[in-house]
Amino acid sequence: MLTEALVLARAAYFIAMMLLFGANALRLMMRARLPHIAPVQLAPLNGLALLAAALAACLWFVLAAGQMADRTPDGAILMEALHTLFGTGFLLRMAALLAAALAYAMGGNLPALVLCAIALAVPALTGHAAASSLAHFTAVGMVIDALHLLTAGFWLGGLAGLAILFARGTMKADLLLILGLFSEAAMVAVLLLVMTGLINAALVLLGGPGRASMLYLAVLGLKLAGVAAMLVLAAMNRFRLMPGFDEEAERRLSRNVSLELALGVIVAALAGLLGQLAPTTG
Repeated sequence: MLTEALVLARAAYFIAMMLLFGANALRLMMRARLPHIAPVQLAPLNGLALLAAALAACLWFVLAAGQMADRTPDGAILMEALHTLFGTGFLLRMAALLAAALAYAMGGNLPALVLCAIALAVPALTGHAAASSLAHFTAVGMVIDALHLLTAGFWLGGLAGLAILFARGTMKADLLLILGLFSEAAMVAVLLLVMTGLINAALVLLGGPGRASMLYLAVLGLKLAGVAAMLVLAAMNRFRLMPGFDEEAERRLSRNVSLELALGVIVAALAGLLGQLAPTTG
């Protein structure tokens, strides 16, 4: 039961932070490149995502502390856990989330985005990639994992921003400009996402002792299948629907964006599960 709750806490944290980071990144891009278009309104999403991320981070820390101690965590165990690298990461995440909430309240969208990026990337400090890296190369694993999280967040959160724009009935001409803007950046992000994902998998599966765990490989396969389905939808949107952007294409694009977003949430949840599975056995 403890493991299942920990998986859910990890998944909730990653989903909330990715939605928060990517949607606000799209909003800032629109303000910089398309200032004549009313920016997407994200106040409700920001508030809910920040709250969900903070609660999930606290639950994640408490459950992980109990798992490390192999018993129900009490005050002494929690204090001891705070003195580990994972505990330092937890404090960094909570500080970044609090500072981001204050920045959003004061209208500092760019500083808030940077703080959200920090909160999203910090789990890479104690991820599988860092733990499986060769001696003296731990920082390389951390950076690759952090970049993987950030590019995934841009893609997933950007899709959430697009879904909001479709739902509010944005003018067709404006939608096409926004889709073009997101598509350009998303292609770079997806390329980096795939590259860092492959490097991560190599570090985790080849860097640990023993053979690759079949359960880990099965969940990884499901995650890759989800990403592949998202790529198919993204390619359809970019190369089939956007060039002939009529009412039917707009309707199909809206549906595809929602479907791609749903797949992204599932992929993020599977990533949360992978973090709790042992990559190798024996």
